Amino acid sequence: MTLFKQIALMLSTFLIIILTTVLVLNFKSANESVQDRLYTDAKNTASSLSLSLGTAQGDISMMTTMINASFDSGYYHYITLMDIENNPIYKREVEQKILDVPQWFINALNITAPVASANVSAGWSQVGLLKVQSDAGYAYKQLYTILINLLISFSIIAVIGLAILNLLLVIILKPLKEVQKQAEAVTRNEFIIQDNIPYTKEFKDVVLGMNNMVSKVKAMFDKGNEELKRQKELEYIDKATKLRNRKYLIDKLPEYLKIDATSKGGINMMIALSGVIEANEKIGHKDVDQLFINIANIFSAHAKNFDNSIVARMNGTEFSILLPDCSEINGTELARGIYNSTKELIELSNLDSTETFISLGLYAYNYKENIGQLLSQSDNALAQAKFSDDNIHLAKADNTVEVMGKEAWRKIINDAIEKNNFNFVSWTAVDAKMRKIAHNVLSLTLKVDKDTTYYYGQFMAPANQAGLSFKIYDNVLNMMFKTPDMTLKGSTCSLRLPFDYLTQQGTYESMHELFNSYAENLPFKLIIEMPDKLVRQNSTLIKKYQALFEKHNIDMGVFEFIGESVDYQYLQDLRPVYIKGETDYFLSQSDQALSALRLITDTVGISLIAAGVMDMKTLKKLQEKDIHVIQGRATEMIELA
Repeated sequence: MTLFKQIALMLSTFLIIILTTVLVLNFKSANESVQDRLYTDAKNTASSLSLSLGTAQGDISMMTTMINASFDSGYYHYITLMDIENNPIYKREVEQKILDVPQWFINALNITAPVASANVSAGWSQVGLLKVQSDAGYAYKQLYTILINLLISFSIIAVIGLAILNLLLVIILKPLKEVQKQAEAVTRNEFIIQDNIPYTKEFKDVVLGMNNMVSKVKAMFDKGNEELKRQKELEYIDKATKLRNRKYLIDKLPEYLKIDATSKGGINMMIALSGVIEANEKIGHKDVDQLFINIANIFSAHAKNFDNSIVARMNGTEFSILLPDCSEINGTELARGIYNSTKELIELSNLDSTETFISLGLYAYNYKENIGQLLSQSDNALAQAKFSDDNIHLAKADNTVEVMGKEAWRKIINDAIEKNNFNFVSWTAVDAKMRKIAHNVLSLTLKVDKDTTYYYGQFMAPANQAGLSFKIYDNVLNMMFKTPDMTLKGSTCSLRLPFDYLTQQGTYESMHELFNSYAENLPFKLIIEMPDKLVRQNSTLIKKYQALFEKHNIDMGVFEFIGESVDYQYLQDLRPVYIKGETDYFLSQSDQALSALRLITDTVGISLIAAGVMDMKTLKKLQEKDIHVIQGRATEMIELA
């Protein structure tokens, strides 16, 4: 769809919405006015007629004449005179007839004329009660006439308005043709200068900007950087409390729930604030909002003693505190401290702590669980806490029964390290748009004998528990460089290294020595993937790794990217060949955030790769967001060119 059509459609839709809104409001106002008129007429008639009937001194024939005269001179459904015992004295009624009004209109409005009543008295004695109901048929006809007139008027206005709008757009967007030609040339990497500068300010700015595009790459990067930081705050920060939000927690949890996670478990604390409605009624919304902020500060203050903790607001009244490496005892003590501090704060806010209070559900998780299990179990713990006497409940993850004990695994892994029994197995990252392999992703297997082989997901967890993961990576790097797999010759391969290994003292020095001796004989192009958690620090260590990699023609990749940095300048400084993020991260990002990210990555030549793509339906969603390079089971379903 062309820009002209988009703008025309947007403005036309906006104009029609405005006109329709005004029409509806006018008709609604007319409807209310007519219905008010029905009651007013009935009330006035009842009042005036009751006074007239009072002068008849109870003469039935005279009162009948008066009622008939009033009935014949107006639009009434009925006029009834009742005696003091509620027996009818006289009633004049006509069947309601609605002429020249379609049935759908009648069904849509369903007008019921109100009944007005007035007492009839002769001196000090009460004669009876007069009831008057106006004829709703007259109201239907009047409203239908109003509706027809409104539709005709607004249709004429809409046609004239759309015609004028179309003419103005044709005149204003005429210079866009030349701008479009220039933009198409830029997409072909043909940078041409447009001499005819449009007079329209916006188009003039665009043309001048495109004419200077080559010299403005840095400015474009900075603009994308600022926008992505702004979008990160919109995507991940709760506006009221300035805490992280649910989306951030979901995107961040994969870093904690994986085999080679830095933390092997901890406490996830779900907190619910009850009695918010009552608090709003007692102290007002403004003070309750401040109460939320103060409570959030309590959560942050208690969680700051735990490294890599996450305090997030899950919804209006629920919070989560993720505490990696927190024991059950420490978690319970922390919960009691939070409960007492919050209770004191609630009481200082002049609220009843038995009515407004928090409940804390603690779930002791381990790194083998998935996100759904962690959140579900945490919610269950919170539900139990709400029924607990002290409003605190601790639940524990089910202990997984190991096929082998820790000592058995320790022996197998140590033997594999001594005998170099680790082997590489490769998966593919595929460019679905070009239908070709982007690179091979290397993973590990541990071969015990010809009949027994363990995959990475099977042996790395017990290796972490035994403290042997560092030796494994040392062994694997030495094997890769000293005795490279010649079946990978001529290909591009990536190897992922975890945060703990890269930051361990001595790792850089051993890699430096290894690369200096063997890197030039490596038969394939190597990409070393580093976690965004480490890369975004842009520290001296990272720059040393970057210099080492560049020296030996080894590329850097980034994994576990969720865009949480406070500044994305590091992407320009380090220039990784790609950044990998989980599929859910890319699919959950707003168009604005992804556009800002792509502005940064495209400017410095960084590819985006979605990991964990399991089916073609997910791939299609990613391609709609202009992400085509993927990892996961879906790569097996793509027919390569």
